[in-house]
Amino acid sequence: MITVQDRIEVAGDRLEQLMQLFRDAYIDLAARRGLQFIEFRVSPPVQLLQGVNTLWLRWQVADVGSWWAMRAQSGTAAVSRFWDAVDALCESRTREYLSEDTAGVLPQPVDTREWSIATRGHRETAQLSVKDGLTEEQRRTLESLLQEAATQLPGLELASLSANLAPEYAAGHYTWDLLYPDRDTAVQARRSAPWTTAICEALTRFCNTCHALQLDTIAAGVRRPDLAGGIKRTAYFRMLPGIPDGKARRFEQDLLEMPGQIPQILNWRLSRATALPWHTAAGAPWTYVWEQEYEQLDDLLGPYMAHPHHWGHIDRWFDPESGVQAVDTELSHAFCYLDSSILGREKQ
Repeated sequence: MITVQDRIEVAGDRLEQLMQLFRDAYIDLAARRGLQFIEFRVSPPVQLLQGVNTLWLRWQVADVGSWWAMRAQSGTAAVSRFWDAVDALCESRTREYLSEDTAGVLPQPVDTREWSIATRGHRETAQLSVKDGLTEEQRRTLESLLQEAATQLPGLELASLSANLAPEYAAGHYTWDLLYPDRDTAVQARRSAPWTTAICEALTRFCNTCHALQLDTIAAGVRRPDLAGGIKRTAYFRMLPGIPDGKARRFEQDLLEMPGQIPQILNWRLSRATALPWHTAAGAPWTYVWEQEYEQLDDLLGPYMAHPHHWGHIDRWFDPESGVQAVDTELSHAFCYLDSSILGREKQ
């Protein structure tokens, strides 16, 4: 059982109005999402005529699977409207997740500094979204054209093209990673005939959009440089407008603690993202790319998703109900098979 606690600061003369809003518009809605209401508590235990009361609400969710099912619905219009109404009444709010009785035993992190690396070269990553109705033969043609042309790009050190296993969660059907020795080499490669003819033609012919990003490393680590036959996860995020630099740095620090908490993350890199000239996707720009490499798919879908550092700590940055959201709910969660480690090739 997971305990969920909302802590809401509210002017005393608005306290009862806020509690009634939860009774009328949220408790039943939450129950249908698997979030069961337990109790209201108020501090101090009087309604203040002047000053701020703290309203505590406690809820329970059955287990981690139920928690993710509940979270999957937090971005709906009805939930968004409710929290807009709460924000109009309250001074501040946060949602927290409390541990059960663990007899003093909590998951313990490890120090990952020995695996930290300074990355080398110039990395580009792209999510390629193919046109509707593309046949399997046409997909194979696209793959063949890109792979063959990449071998002819001057200066290119590595190209990895792999179909995403669950494209409905990603910005594209393919993850395409390119590694050059430096940025100038990448610019020259995009001016070469293999790019301007074969690659541009293939992308135009078979793809709707390309989410193509240049990566500037914030921090990276490699535990298994020789990883082969693994899984690569590539996440694209957008920081919400107006987030202070200090809050953004805390978000980055929290992400970079994940490999110390979750040992199944073998290799990792967090980067700031800049759209490349061949980026064709509309909409607000992506601001971060968070890459991880795993030995097997079950490590990503199991321990990574189930670890309390993920759902109980990291996810607050993405959750409209948390009170501290900093990242747009629209994100790209792509994962695909990996012939050999890409991040291991970047180690200086």
